[in-house]
Amino acid sequence: MKKVLIADDHFTVRIGIEMLIKDIPGDSYSYEHAVSGDDLISKLEASEYHILITDMQMPGPSGLFLLEKVIAIRPALQVLVLSVNPEDVFALKCLQLGARGFISKTASDEELTQAIKEVMAGNKYMSDKMLKNLLTDSSQQNPFTTLSPRELDVATLLLKGHGVLEVANMLGINTSTASTFKGKIFKKLGISSLVEMEQLSKSFQISHNDPAE
Repeated sequence: MKKVLIADDHFTVRIGIEMLIKDIPGDSYSYEHAVSGDDLISKLEASEYHILITDMQMPGPSGLFLLEKVIAIRPALQVLVLSVNPEDVFALKCLQLGARGFISKTASDEELTQAIKEVMAGNKYMSDKMLKNLLTDSSQQNPFTTLSPRELDVATLLLKGHGVLEVANMLGINTSTASTFKGKIFKKLGISSLVEMEQLSKSFQISHNDPAE
């Protein structure tokens, strides 16, 4: 029996995913749930799983920083990222970090089921929308796509209202490095203040609410 780990801080999401997998014919699976970044890391350190389906924004370690830790602990794990964040910004970065697939939380049950089946089979999954986005003119891209994975994490934390010192502590980097990331983010986005970044994030639907909200 293959083990499935479902990580999301919302109970209804975890149960909904489990029910979708149970409707997929074929292998039998056992299920475990994680409700935070720390809970997810703890479970991965203690046990092996066939597939992980995980949100990016949960209490504790989150975002691409969390994905990096997951892949470092279990490099061979089949990981499907399920997120409210826009695909054109996060999908390709998640795959580059080692995830096998990325799907939006706004996707239909049919799309989510297909993504799960593909990742379970050891394949990579990208939605039709994301594949089309890769073919669009780069000048039309969301400006947040220019940020590196670590810059995206810093930007997300800044948008949540955390100061540079807090960001540094949360990501395990020093304050000067966090300040440097902030400067690079502003330069890449063509902005000069957090207010401008807030406005830009709303325009491109970058989610930065805390998971409990």
